[in-house]
Amino acid sequence: MTVESPAPSTTPDAAAPAPARGPVRRLLGRRAARYCAVLIGAWLLSEVMGRLGVPAPALLAALFLGAALRLATGREVTVPAEVSRWTQAFIGVMLGGYLNLEAMRSVGPVLAPFVLISVLTIALSVAAAWLLSRWVTGLDQRTATLGLMAGGSSAVVTLCDELDARKDVVGVMQYSRVLLVSLTAPFVMVGLAGGATASARSWSFDLQIVGRGDQVAGLSTAFVFAMAGMWLGRRLHLPGGGLIGPMLLAAVMGGTELTRGFAPQGAFKELLLIVVGLEVGLMFDRRLLRRLAHLLPAIGVGILVLCGLVALLAAVAAHVTGVSMADAYLATTPGGINAVVASATGSAEADMALIATVQSLRLIIVVLALPLVVAAMNRFAGLKEARAAATTR
Repeated sequence: MTVESPAPSTTPDAAAPAPARGPVRRLLGRRAARYCAVLIGAWLLSEVMGRLGVPAPALLAALFLGAALRLATGREVTVPAEVSRWTQAFIGVMLGGYLNLEAMRSVGPVLAPFVLISVLTIALSVAAAWLLSRWVTGLDQRTATLGLMAGGSSAVVTLCDELDARKDVVGVMQYSRVLLVSLTAPFVMVGLAGGATASARSWSFDLQIVGRGDQVAGLSTAFVFAMAGMWLGRRLHLPGGGLIGPMLLAAVMGGTELTRGFAPQGAFKELLLIVVGLEVGLMFDRRLLRRLAHLLPAIGVGILVLCGLVALLAAVAAHVTGVSMADAYLATTPGGINAVVASATGSAEADMALIATVQSLRLIIVVLALPLVVAAMNRFAGLKEARAAATTR
């Protein structure tokens, strides 16, 4: 007996799965509407804070609003994945735009001490994590090391499964440090710049979106660099490649002066910084914080100690090289590169060439060092297991 396959039905019953997409679309629509409302609210708040003279108002307004909404209401308002991906890429293009030949020449004579600080920052992160894991019950060394690793937050979190580390704890530690840097960098910049305060601004909307006269050509170039840079990051398997790929491509193309004026400016840059602030603020889920409440004091102490030690190294570098303390601090902060860029671009006195170059190099060093740290930790864990097995025989 032959059983024929049923022909495709044209009755309404054949479209039964279709209504299932309706609730999904409505849910996605509601989430998108909530996110757009939060985005507009953050922009309005940043305008108010800008009029009051608050430094880096776009970043801080979005950060405060995002954290307040998530902690107060518990509602899940997240930055869409594609928005986050493209924001990181355009931030990379903006960073790469500062790395031209003229900037590299001006930074060259004082670069060595700051590169040394970047290497020492990684060593301090590992040492502080070892001490923290010994001090705190329930916090293993692998989790503590990844949690305190300065820089490359997204890349570090992706290594949790490979290292058998607690992703929730690592995420809280990484983004707490980013939150601390994001909150303090604008005010530290103002304080270290000789007590100058940020100037209040009037209500305005800068229609310029890139740094050249032909806005369409400049935006098209930025888009191409962002898209090609993300592909390059995936192709080379770079941790954090969505930021580093566009940054390297923009640095090469801009540094060789093949093209200029593609870095986001004006309203475009403000929008990017608002998205960055929201992304950090919306990460703090009160349910997660309640679950990890017993670890938060120790985590806070570890982060503050690490930031304090790096600030001391920055002070030494400033004394040795003659660079201002404000520039040295922003160039060496342990992470929070987006917040640092926002703080620096908000000050006319900041040495953006130094800050962008050192921060970019530090990020690259951290990303390149991560596989070595992972390999060393795996080898150390293997030796411990072998010794334990030998002693039980």
